[in-house]
Formats: sequence, C-alpha cells, structure tokens
Amino acid sequence: MKRGDGTLDQHGNWAFVMRAFTKTEKAAKYGLFLLDCLVGAAYVGFIVSFPVVVVRLLQQPLFSILITIGIIFAVTVIGYALGILDTRLQDALAQYTFAFRFDYIPVFSALIFNWRQSDIDSVKGKTVIDQAYESIYNGGNDGIEAIVDNTFQVIRNSIQVVVVAAVLGYFNPWLIVIVLAINIAEYGLQRVANRWFARHKAEENQITSYQSYFTRLLLKRSSGKDIRLFNMLPLLHHHLLTLGNGVVNWQRRYSRVTTAVGIAQVAINALGMLGTLLFLIQSQTVSIENIIVFITAMQVLNTRFTTIRQAYAEIGRNLSYATNFRAFLGYAQPTERALGLPDIGQIRNLQLRDVSFAVSDTTLLHYISLNLTAGHPLAIVGENGAGKTTLIKLICGLYTPTSGQITINDRPRAAWTNASLLERMAVEFQDDILLHFTIAENIALVVPRKIDYAKVNEVLQAVGMADFVQHLPQGVQTMLGNELDPNGISLSGGQKEKLLFARVLYKDADLNILDEPTAALDPLAEKQFYALASQQLQNKMVIFISHRLGSLTLQSQIMVLKNGRIMGVGTHADLLQSCQYYKKLWDAQKSLYAVGEQNEKD
Repeated sequence: MKRGDGTLDQHGNWAFVMRAFTKTEKAAKYGLFLLDCLVGAAYVGFIVSFPVVVVRLLQQPLFSILITIGIIFAVTVIGYALGILDTRLQDALAQYTFAFRFDYIPVFSALIFNWRQSDIDSVKGKTVIDQAYESIYNGGNDGIEAIVDNTFQVIRNSIQVVVVAAVLGYFNPWLIVIVLAINIAEYGLQRVANRWFARHKAEENQITSYQSYFTRLLLKRSSGKDIRLFNMLPLLHHHLLTLGNGVVNWQRRYSRVTTAVGIAQVAINALGMLGTLLFLIQSQTVSIENIIVFITAMQVLNTRFTTIRQAYAEIGRNLSYATNFRAFLGYAQPTERALGLPDIGQIRNLQLRDVSFAVSDTTLLHYISLNLTAGHPLAIVGENGAGKTTLIKLICGLYTPTSGQITINDRPRAAWTNASLLERMAVEFQDDILLHFTIAENIALVVPRKIDYAKVNEVLQAVGMADFVQHLPQGVQTMLGNELDPNGISLSGGQKEKLLFARVLYKDADLNILDEPTAALDPLAEKQFYALASQQLQNKMVIFISHRLGSLTLQSQIMVLKNGRIMGVGTHADLLQSCQYYKKLWDAQKSLYAVGEQNEKD
C-alpha cells in the first residue's frame, strides 16, 4: 500500500529508473563504479590522515630531514594522484548515465508509434508525452539521468563518510555521534523541501505542458506567416506573460522553502561545530592531532554530507519526473507481435459495415458502409467538415470505430498486424509533410542504403518532375528546405503535390488513398493529375477524396458525405438524379465556372 506521503511510491519510482538503467547499459559500468568508490574512499582517507602523518613525522623524525621531506612529497603525489584518478573515473561514469538518457530517445519515439492516434490527439495523451519528453530530454540536471547520477553520488559519498568516520572515531568516538546528529537534523530539514516539491510538482507539470505547446507553435516554420500577417504578437504575448508569471510564482514559492531550509541547515551546522569544540575543551582531549583531525574531518564530512543531502534532495525532486516517465511507458499500447497476430500478404478487399465514430459526446461519422476492390476506384466528396478525412483515418487504423466493423480480406481489421496493413497502404493527406532531407529520401522514406534509385527516377518521370529534378545540381540528392542544408530548395505547392504522389507510386501499395491531392493545383493540372492517377493506379484499390467535384465525375463510384452521413452512392449521372445534395454541390461549383465564362464573353 502507498502511504499518505507517497514514500513507497517514490521508492518504487527510484527502483524503476535504476532497473531501466541496468537494462540499457553495459555491465562494465558497475566495475567502473566500484573502482571509483574504492579510489574515492582512499582519497578522503588520505585527506584526513595526511596532516596528522606530517605532524608526527616532523615531531618525531625517524629519518633525516631530507628523507622525511621526500616521504611527505611522495605521499602527497600519491594522494593527489588518487584525487585526479577519482575525477577521471567520475567523468567516465557520467558518460554511461548520459548515454542512458539518450538510449531512451529512440525508445520514446518507437513507443509513440504504438499509440492510437486518438490517444495522441487527446489532451491527456499530449500531456503524458510532454511530461515524459521533459523527463528524458531535460539533461543531466533534471529527469531520469539526474536520478542515476545522484544515486551514484549518494553511494560514493556515503562510503567516503564511513571511511572518514572511522578515522575520526579512532581519535574520539563521540565525534562521530555529534557529526551524525548534526547531519541527521539537516537531512530532516531537507525532507521538508522535498515534500513541498513533490506536493506541488503537478502544478509545474501543467505549466510545462503549456510551455511545450508554445515552443512547438513558435518554432514551427509554418506558423510564422500567420503570426506576422494577423499580428498575433499581442495575443501570444498575453498568454506567454501569463505563463511566465506562473513559472516565476511557482519558482518563487519553491525558493522561499529552500532558502528557509538552507538557513536552518547552516545554523545547525555552525552551532554543532561550536558545541563540538566546547565538548573537546570540556573533556580535556584537545591536542594538536585532535584539533587537526577534527577540523579536517569536519570539513570533509560537512562537504560529503552536504553532497549526500543535495543528491538525495535531487533524487526526491527528480522522482516526480520518474512518475511521468513511468506513466508514459505504461500508456504505450502492447505490441501486436505479443498478441500473435498474423501479417497480411496482400489487401484484396476492404469493407465498412455501419461504422460510426465519436469523440466525447460528438458523433463525427454515422453508420458508414462501403465496399472497395481493386480496379474499382471510389471517390468520396463533401463539404469541409463532412467527415472525409476522419473516415480515412479509421480505414488506416489511426482511429478505432466507436461502433460497426472494418474488415480487410473478409476478416476484422484488428485481426491483422497494423504494421503489415500500413505496409500495403499508401496515403496522401492534404497536409502531408515533406522532410528536410533529400528528394530521394522524401520519396522512398527509407534509410539511404535501401533506396531504389531507379524506381525513384521512374516515379519522378511518371509525375512529370524528372526534368526539373535532373537539372538540379545534386539531382535526387538535392535537399528540400534549408534547415539542415543552406543549399536546400523550396518547392511550389504544385511541385509538392507531385512529389507526394511520387511517394505514393514508389510504395506500390495495394490500397491507395488520395485526400485532397490537387488542393494546390490549377484546374488544368488537376485534370491532368486525375488522368495520371487513374492510369498509374488502374489495377489498384483507390479512394479519392475531394470537395471539388469537377475532376471526379469519371470515377466509377462516388460517395457523398454530409455531416458524417452518407447522402448517396453511385455514378455522377446517377447522383444528379437521385441525390439532391450532390446536385446542389454540382450546380454551385458549375455556376462558378459559368460566371467566369460569362465574364469572359462580356
């Protein structure tokens, strides 16, 4: 059971992170850490005992003065060599903890690909992702790396405390009790700050999520034109100021707690030192050796105990990040391999039976049914917001139907591995992205060594971009965009559409979905595109989606959507007779061209 203060949960979070570190890192790090502990212990033993050794050698010389000085020099060199070696070992160990955080970056990305799209789109999902991102990417001072780093600090410095305490106890055992009492009191005060941080971390988490949103918004290149053209600066400034005030207020409250704790710790330490000196004087055990050992040991112990307390405080503070880290790992969906699902070899048919989809209390699609086979393309038309893109996301498995069933090859879609289904699908969304990589990489979407360059050139020829690409200085190796290469090029809207269609052709999939593929094309180019698509995909399963009807009239079947409902299915001629809504859309769009023709005559 979890106690009210969350202690057991914190211990569980710590153990979870350390197990994760053990799994992702090599066993050599433990030998390195053990060696570092031994070297560090020898070094602090040298620091505490060296002054006493020097005093005794000088007070009771067993050798000549030159030999004595030589011995002192040799011991000094050995001692400080241990110090240098200790630092080097700590640096080497830090490389392992640094690598630990970066080992989880690809894990982080891979797990997100297993999430349902609806989870990624949800407020809860975005919050979990943002907070997990923070726990991994924050660096050595925050997050999971800081937990491991500070755990090593606690262990390393605790061993050194034991060594110094043994030396101190050799001269006066009561000094150990006094030093421990002082540091236990200071640790108790540190717990106050830790508990405050744990109780109020949720507030900081919410602020962090808002920060992540604004960072994505402001750094997204496509946002720049809207921010400037619509003069969004006052609005964004207002929200950023509110966010900044929230961050400052939270940090100010936390600083007050830590400052009060720090002042109390310094006071306890000073009173402890004074009390110890009075104790030594009272007990009449003051000698040069005792004074040297006490002052040196107290300095070392204070430093080590302070490091332990700070490291422990950092562990406690960062365990809040571990909670977010665990929440993300626990949120990811189980792999399909673990469920024993088969791969699909080829998609032969697709069927939707009374499929509905709702988000919260809003139903976006109502009882959609359709059949699709190779060689019989389907056009889906409707106004913006009719549910066309949502329907495609259901077919692709990005969303799960609220009711009804999607079958592929006469089996439920969920009966096949999603990875194998996506391998047999090619989708061109209206807002698809082009990566700031080479043209070839943007078409093939595989690592460079796996690109079929002959096929790349073939699909570029098919979409009418071969001449343009061949005249570029680097050909298909030309970079798109200038974020990764200052010589990268920018494409027009029409060129982008063609390159995205080349991506579809390169994949050579069984099911091809083109969602508003001609949004950036002029009417002539649009007509040419649909002729090209019909030719290139004539033996495939194809779904065309558009709210512009003119170029879709030659498709064998047209499905008309309105407000998530099917208003009619049939050929263009059939729908003009049977579907008043389709006829209304057709007449409205036709009238625009008629007006244009009339204006030309006038």
